[in-house]
Amino acid sequence: MIEKQETYTRIELLETGYVQLRKTTRIIEDDDVISQTHHRHVRKPGDTLDDLPTHISSSISEFWCTDIIQKYESMVSSSI
Repeated sequence: MIEKQETYTRIELLETGYVQLRKTTRIIEDDDVISQTHHRHVRKPGDTLDDLPTHISSSISEFWCTDIIQKYESMVSSSI
């Protein structure tokens, strides 16, 4: 039997407010991993988290406290 598993295997919380996510996709046949790929993407404060698993989105929401959001907004406004 062939099975596809997708899991988030790395979450990096950066002091700038950005969150880097790595999703790993594994193709498994008879309990052996026959293929594995990684996809990375970045979220910034204010981005939607609705498509993420609840335990991940709640952790990111806690990380995006007032101080982090202020640092992010300050960084963005100074680069304009």
